[in-house]
Amino acid sequence: MKPELIENSNALEKLCEEFINEPLLAVDTEFFRETTYYPHLGLVQLASPNRIACVDPLAFDAREGLATLLLNADITKIFHSCIQDLEVLYQYLGKLPQTIVDTQIAAAMLGEQDQIGYATLVDQQMGVQLDKSQTRTNWLKRPLTSRQIEYAGDDVLYLIPMYQKQLAELRNKNREHWLKQDCDRLSNDESRFTPDMSLCWKRVKGINKLRGVQLSVCYSVAQWREQVAMQKDLTRRKALPDEIVIQIATLRPDTSNALKKMSRINKLLNTNELNSLAEAIQKGLAIPEAQWPSSERHKPSTDEKILIKNCLELLHKKAEQLGIAQGVLCSRKDVEQMIAGHRNLRVLDGWRLDCIGNELLGQL
Repeated sequence: MKPELIENSNALEKLCEEFINEPLLAVDTEFFRETTYYPHLGLVQLASPNRIACVDPLAFDAREGLATLLLNADITKIFHSCIQDLEVLYQYLGKLPQTIVDTQIAAAMLGEQDQIGYATLVDQQMGVQLDKSQTRTNWLKRPLTSRQIEYAGDDVLYLIPMYQKQLAELRNKNREHWLKQDCDRLSNDESRFTPDMSLCWKRVKGINKLRGVQLSVCYSVAQWREQVAMQKDLTRRKALPDEIVIQIATLRPDTSNALKKMSRINKLLNTNELNSLAEAIQKGLAIPEAQWPSSERHKPSTDEKILIKNCLELLHKKAEQLGIAQGVLCSRKDVEQMIAGHRNLRVLDGWRLDCIGNELLGQL
């Protein structure tokens, strides 16, 4: 099938009339975010068993038509490695697509390596080697070439037949509900696309060099940077480079005049931004010592190390029995957090709780 380019609302409306009754639609997106905070949608690829369409959201406002299909819970949308697609569609539509499945997740539940790539899976399941020459394309640049459109179309061409194969295997292994639970969780969790401001400081490279009140200042400045990056739609490091955040946390200049002495800052920030940054530094300095963040990782005790070892051995055996990667069941980090007392963990919910979670809890 040759993909067609949809460049106006009339064409999208006719496409929707055809696709609205399809039980399955393959979906992929192309976007660009090299220099921006938010991903900018460049193309949305949709495929039924008989048609492939590439919708160009830069040529017209495609929100209404795309929402008609993507927010329709009666249509199963098939993605591969959907997290970034969900993020850019959430930014564009204001809501997450409903009733989704992910062939990467399904593949992991059937014994493939965790996070297997689309091209690799197509090669394995369909015997087709895809052209990946357009991987680094700037999808916001126009006009699109025929080669770009063909490349984009290939990204949805094989999703439906691959999913149908996977679904048959999942049903045979009684694991269809595994896939549904994991994918429903993704399509119902908008919070993952809203930054947790309390964790912004952990994104700063070099925080291991800081101690005490320095980390408190870093905590506050990182939150300030996150807000500025969102407002200006810049990457965090373009809004304020990590090395400057570390320098500020180390020197703690708490006035705009003191900040101006840091030469690189004058090129990045205007007067109002310097003033608000100084306020953020002052706020960090005012945080009580008992509330200062710590970059030191918890070191397991001897007893905890034994528990971790026992739990990982149990995980390994269970993964071998099921014929899936250990990481699909539970990560080492989740094991450590469970032993530390955390209970809001993926392994302690849904099919994983029945499969391994209760056994792990029995080790504690």
